Amino acid sequence: MNETQLKDISSKFDLQPTPPEGTLHCFVALELTNEEKMRAFVGIYGPLMKALDDRAVAAYFANWLSMLALSVQYSVTLYDSVPDINLSNLQIHLIPANGYCRVAFSLKDWQMTEAPLADELRRETWRNETLVRFYRDTMAPLLNTMAEVSGLVASEVWGQLPTKFNYYVEILVKEIGDPTVVRRLQEDYQYLINNVPAEVFGISRNPFQVTVRTIEDLADPDKNVQMRNRCCLYYRTEGGSYCYTCPRLKEEERIARRRVYREKAALAKE
Repeated sequence: MNETQLKDISSKFDLQPTPPEGTLHCFVALELTNEEKMRAFVGIYGPLMKALDDRAVAAYFANWLSMLALSVQYSVTLYDSVPDINLSNLQIHLIPANGYCRVAFSLKDWQMTEAPLADELRRETWRNETLVRFYRDTMAPLLNTMAEVSGLVASEVWGQLPTKFNYYVEILVKEIGDPTVVRRLQEDYQYLINNVPAEVFGISRNPFQVTVRTIEDLADPDKNVQMRNRCCLYYRTEGGSYCYTCPRLKEEERIARRRVYREKAALAKE
């Protein structure tokens, strides 16, 4: 086990080598591919996150799982190795804290599978097989079972992932600096977007094939930010509302929010 890799992945993606402190409920991921067990999970997680309906639980669960998927994408590119994330080895933890509920992950047995580094072609084959296996055997059973029991259509569940991926890849490109690693990062991500077939995800199209839309930043008129690909259903939680970057928010409401925010910011500077 490479301790440096373990600490890096754990700190960035909340994928831990042991059950995290503060865990109130722990689930073996394999159990949640059973609809009855997933309904029980929804019944426990919903009140902890103050969900008003099961669809919000599904959207939040998918958002948390996107961190697990990002850990795989990150490891493939940065380390040419990946943690052994499979349904039997993966545990999902609910950790209430400060009025919300964190979802974290741990592995019963932390092992890293390394890429064959003899040549680039063999490495690409390994990458392709690794990503397909992860989405087909781990992500799809969890997300599609959640869609089935929650009533949130599968495309909306899977649709929580692309915005977070695009945002994180953008940050990594700036942080990495090394043009060779940046190019590999982009190539690996493009494979996920353009070459993994829809049937791997168990839905009608690859969920990462989306059009990225941008809107004016809330604070800075000279900056743009990404609009979310799908609504995160925050408005379906207690005290929630549509986010500024929500695709469901009407443009006139977005303009009004910018105006109010900037007026308050200007007053605060006086």
